[in-house]
Amino acid sequence: MRTVYALSILLLCHLLQPGPIFSEEDIVALFKKANLFASAGRYNEALEGYDKVLKQDPQLIHAWNNKGNALAALCRNEEALGCFNKALELDPKYALAWSGKGNTLMTMKRYTEALELYEKALELAPKDVYAWNGKGNALTGLKRYQEALEAYDKALEIAPGSQEVWFNKGTTLKEMERYGEALECFEQVVEEDPKSPSAWYNMGHLLHHLRRDAEALKCYDLALERAPRFAEALRDKAEVLRELGRFNEALECCQSSLEIEPGCEATIQTQAQILKDMGRAEEVGKGHKKAGKIEQRVSE
Repeated sequence: MRTVYALSILLLCHLLQPGPIFSEEDIVALFKKANLFASAGRYNEALEGYDKVLKQDPQLIHAWNNKGNALAALCRNEEALGCFNKALELDPKYALAWSGKGNTLMTMKRYTEALELYEKALELAPKDVYAWNGKGNALTGLKRYQEALEAYDKALEIAPGSQEVWFNKGTTLKEMERYGEALECFEQVVEEDPKSPSAWYNMGHLLHHLRRDAEALKCYDLALERAPRFAEALRDKAEVLRELGRFNEALECCQSSLEIEPGCEATIQTQAQILKDMGRAEEVGKGHKKAGKIEQRVSE
C-alpha cells in the first residue's frame, strides 16, 4: 500500500510543477490529458497518452518519468524501470526519477537498491518529503526500524501534515511493538482523513493490543462503515468479540469475512476457536468444508 500511494503522489506532483517548454501545442495537451488519466487511476489510458507524446518528442523527461509511474502502478515493474532509466539518461539530476525508480524497486522488495536510489534523490533534493518517506519505507523493509523513524521524522519536519508519512511511521512503530506511539500516528491520519478505513483498522488493532477492546471495536466498525468488504477488519473484530465472550457476533463476523475471502486460513482458525469456546468443537471440520464450498463457488 505504501508504494502505490507514493506513486500516485509523484504523479500528482507532475500535474502541479511547471512542465518543460514544448515546441508543439498539441504535445502539451496530450501530456496534460495523460497526467489527468494517471491521477484518476486510469493508467492504461495514461500510457496511451504518454506514448503519443514520446512518439512526437522522445526527449521529454517528464513523459518518460510519468510513464514509468503509470507502468509501476500497473505492476509492470521491469517496463517501469526502463522508463525511469531513460529519464535518468536524459537528465541524471532528475530527482523524481530516482525516487520513482526507488518506489518500483520497493514493490519488488529490493530494499537495499531502493534505499540507495532514495539517498541519491535526497542528494539532489534534500527537502523532498517523498524521498524521505521512501527512505523510511526501505529502511523498514530492511528492519532498520530506528533509522526508518528518523527518516519519517525528517519528512514530517518538511510536511507535518503528511498523512502518508504518519501512516508509515505508525506502521513501523507497530512493527516495533511500540503500540501507544503507533496509535498516536494513526490518530494524526484520521484527524486529517477520517474516511481512511486502513487508519481506523490499524487503530483498532493497536487498541486491542493495549487491551482497550471497547474502543477497538468502535474503530473496526468505523473501518467497516467505510469499507464494508474489509475482510481483515471483520476477522480481527471477531477475535475481539471472542475474547469478550460475544461468541455469536464473533461467529457472524468470521462468516462474513469468509464470504469475502474464502479459504483464508487465519479466519478459519479464528472461527474454529470460537466454535470450541462455544462448546461446538464438533462443528470445526464443518466450518472448513463450508469455507471450501464458498471458495469453489467464487472460483466458478
